Amino acid sequence: MKILVIDIGNTSTSLGVYSNKGITKSLKVLNPNDKKIKIYLDSLNIDTVAIASVVPIYNDLWTKKLSEANFQNIFWINHHHHIGVDINYPSPYEIGSDRLANAAAAAKWIGLPSIVCDFGTALTFDVIDQNKGYIGGIICPGPELMINYLYEKTALLPNIKLKSCNENIGDSTSKAMYIGTRNGFKGMVLEIINGIKKDLNVRRLKLCATGGNAQWFLKNSNIKMEYMKHLTLLGIGYIYELNN
Repeated sequence: MKILVIDIGNTSTSLGVYSNKGITKSLKVLNPNDKKIKIYLDSLNIDTVAIASVVPIYNDLWTKKLSEANFQNIFWINHHHHIGVDINYPSPYEIGSDRLANAAAAAKWIGLPSIVCDFGTALTFDVIDQNKGYIGGIICPGPELMINYLYEKTALLPNIKLKSCNENIGDSTSKAMYIGTRNGFKGMVLEIINGIKKDLNVRRLKLCATGGNAQWFLKNSNIKMEYMKHLTLLGIGYIYELNN
């Protein structure tokens, strides 16, 4: 079985073909009106698509695009679907469908107990317990939000792009911003992980990193995590399988 899987995020949208081989033919676009989307959709001999979206205003646009490309079965993931583990959360309708997909993928491919760290526009931590299933998580600003906020809310700090910096004392304004973002972010992630371990009363758990800024974080941190580029897309496909 092959299905198209789509992860509609705040900054970008990721697409791929899900099968027993994993994710193939992946595409990432920043603009939902990118001309590459039509070319990509027309190249697929598939009529089923599963979607996780955290940007509701784009849902109608994507439905129209997919219908025009002759996708007849459109499956939108939500908290009512079985994800392979229990959902122990007081208000499950508040959980983003991408986070449900991450939890499903972690339970199947990473192991339990585990934390999925999704380094996107926001940094999300999703906690999957061995006995209770999905129990919640943490939402923080992502590294690009942190560095962009400095520019937006100050008069003189520059607008810079996230990159690596090996130094610990900045000899320029840009370097000072890089170092502050890197070390502040690293400390935040470590503190959150340690707090989760304490609440779960475990010394070890599996850590998985995904999302657009995951590789930047792993390169600039000594925190060991398993990196899975297409974790969310895998989870979307797996949830479709579980419910169809």
